[in-house]
Amino acid sequence: MHAHPLEARIAHVEGAFNQVNERLGSMERRLDSIDGRLNHVDAHAEARFNHVDSRFSQIDSRFSQIDRRFNWLTGMVISAWVTMIATQIGTTLTILFHR
Repeated sequence: MHAHPLEARIAHVEGAFNQVNERLGSMERRLDSIDGRLNHVDAHAEARFNHVDSRFSQIDSRFSQIDRRFNWLTGMVISAWVTMIATQIGTTLTILFHR
């Protein structure tokens, strides 16, 4: 049979289980530490994305202002052009039919 008594083998198994337990505890503490750091990084990234999102909102607002001003300017240029063409046509008609 076996050369070691049963109590010695059980003590050896208990020692091995204690080592496994210590290693698992160490791994759990490291994972908790990593989890805490990841939560911190996640919160920081979320704050940065919110800041970027607010900047995009500001940029969209500025582009809306530019669009409105461009449309107004385009309307003014077209109105002036139509007025000049109408005046030119009126002058030409007056010269042609002035008899």
